[in-house]
Amino acid sequence: MNRKSLENERLGLLVLPILFGAIMVVLLQTKVVHGVFGLKELQLPLPSQVAEAFFQRLSDICTDMGITLLPAVLGMILGGLIGYGTALLAVRFPRGGYGSLILMTAINSIPVVALATVMNRWFDSALVSKTAVAVVLTMGIMTVNAYKGLCDLRPFALDLMRTYGAEKRTVFWKLRIPASLPDVFTALKLGSTTAMMATIISEFFASETAGVGFMIKYSLRVGNQKAVGWAYIVAATILSLALYGIVCLLERYFLRWHVAIRRK
Repeated sequence: MNRKSLENERLGLLVLPILFGAIMVVLLQTKVVHGVFGLKELQLPLPSQVAEAFFQRLSDICTDMGITLLPAVLGMILGGLIGYGTALLAVRFPRGGYGSLILMTAINSIPVVALATVMNRWFDSALVSKTAVAVVLTMGIMTVNAYKGLCDLRPFALDLMRTYGAEKRTVFWKLRIPASLPDVFTALKLGSTTAMMATIISEFFASETAGVGFMIKYSLRVGNQKAVGWAYIVAATILSLALYGIVCLLERYFLRWHVAIRRK
């Protein structure tokens, strides 16, 4: 694929989502969506109303975004570290370690609503409970992806290192760890949105009266605050996209040597 084709592909990836979003805004603002689904403005505010509420409460929204972002980032990092450590153990001790993969998968299947309720009862601190939920839901993602990366080695690379008499320690640090990084960043990208979702849902059940999740729940319950609730939904989307984008930038930096990144 030549340079011009790559540039056209990148442009298409950027233009199509923007075009789709613009069309949806127009359909919502002109009440076409309301007419099709039989909705009222009280149920689904117009984009202009949501934008007005967003900028009127911008200071409060930014504060609540910060309250939500901290446990999501902490949970993603801690969950990633625990998951990667579990994958390393599974590779180092295959017989016993494989059971940890099954355990992580089972834990990751726990419904987030049930998990949030339990964690809020276990911990008095809202920050700790929200972080714990994000940790539990992200560590399984990292475990499975990291294990795949650590085990999925190119045969010729492994044979070459063995031919030169490389020790297991050298194979581990020079081959297995670098080979796992693409899958690690895949897990981080999945984990970024999962951690944000887990944190926001946890705020629905937390005793703390702050955060994006709490404000969504509170605002949508009040009759004249629906636009505010949707403004916080927009804020939640911005947070998720921002965190995902940061992980993508880190991936491009740390994996700039990888052929898949160099082609982008």
